[in-house]
Formats: sequence, structure tokens, C-alpha cells
Amino acid sequence: MTTPEQATVNPDDPFGGIKKEKGNPAPAPREVNFFHSRSDVDSGVTAQHHTLGIKHNQSSPGDHCHDGKGSRKIGTGMGLTLSGAKGGNVALSNLITMLGQVIEFTDNTTA
Repeated sequence: MTTPEQATVNPDDPFGGIKKEKGNPAPAPREVNFFHSRSDVDSGVTAQHHTLGIKHNQSSPGDHCHDGKGSRKIGTGMGLTLSGAKGGNVALSNLITMLGQVIEFTDNTTA
């Protein structure tokens, strides 16, 4: 069996190194951490790195539930105000209108 060094016919062959085995080209974990010591984590919407959370420049985890803790509640920051008497249909009508502003659904209610 021929080793990569033996495959080089001429010791001065400029392509001799191509025939030699290469180690793992990936940087070591410590080197990767050093690269990231000045990263752009959560610095803006165009940052290449984002952590998970509820702040503006963070990403939401896949299992978020809009509970106001692990992710924002639906409608947060939209200035929605519900009005009308709780005993009548005005409050319900306003609630249906407000929900239509934040989530998509079909309103099949009648007046």
C-alpha cells in the first residue's frame, strides 16, 4: 500500500501536499469562543447572532406560548383597549373586533 508521502514522485512536487492527509479543518472550541467574544448578539434586527427571549432583538423558542413570560402576549404594544358593559353584548362585540386585529379568524356571529 502506498502512503501519501510515497505518492509524491518528486520531493519538490508543488502538489505533493495535496496528496497528504489533512486533519480536521474545523477550529477548536476555544478558538470558536474567542471568535465570538466580540459577536453581535442581539445588537439589532440584522445581527447574525440572537439569543432566545422576549426582547425586541431576540428570537422566540419554538415552544413559546404567548404567556407574557417566555414570549410576549398577543397584541402587546398595539394599544388595544376593550370597552363596553360586561352585562351586554357591546363588550363582546368589541372583543370580537379587537381579536380580529391581532389574530386571523372567521367571524360568523350575527348582530
